[in-house]
Amino acid sequence: MASFFDRRSLLVGALAAVVLVAFLIVTRVRLNRLARREECLWNLSRIGMTLQATLPQRLSGWDAVGTGRQFFLDAPTWPGPTPVPIGPEIFACPVLGKPEKLRIDYRGPARTLRQLEPGDPVAADRAGNHGAGEGGSVVLRDGSWMAAGEENPAWVRAAQTTTDGPK
Repeated sequence: MASFFDRRSLLVGALAAVVLVAFLIVTRVRLNRLARREECLWNLSRIGMTLQATLPQRLSGWDAVGTGRQFFLDAPTWPGPTPVPIGPEIFACPVLGKPEKLRIDYRGPARTLRQLEPGDPVAADRAGNHGAGEGGSVVLRDGSWMAAGEENPAWVRAAQTTTDGPK
């Protein structure tokens, strides 16, 4: 009889260990995805900080900056000092994985910044970057930034005021 209970205890313990390992793997995958979304928001926040630092006094300086993807390619010519470094690596959404070469995963403004209202989105994830129906990160012309779900008014407005534009 003792042998039966030992085997049963061993089986129950092994099953509990498998369930625990599965739970830990699922938790780790979710935490990694959440960390990549936060990194995506951080990338766009650096663009927002640059807008906050330069827009009020230098709005006309942004007229020469392109629209759509060209907006990001023109980063070296953005007017005024950038409060944080702006390099090509911030234009790749980390949720999609590390890029092997320059990749622009965000939509830029569809018009010049002067033509947009302060509350209009000027940069946003492309639809699907964070998964189907998930929304993404958005930067408004006033320099504020946010993570926005698909139903968020800022995400909906971003579909109208941002574009992939020229590649």
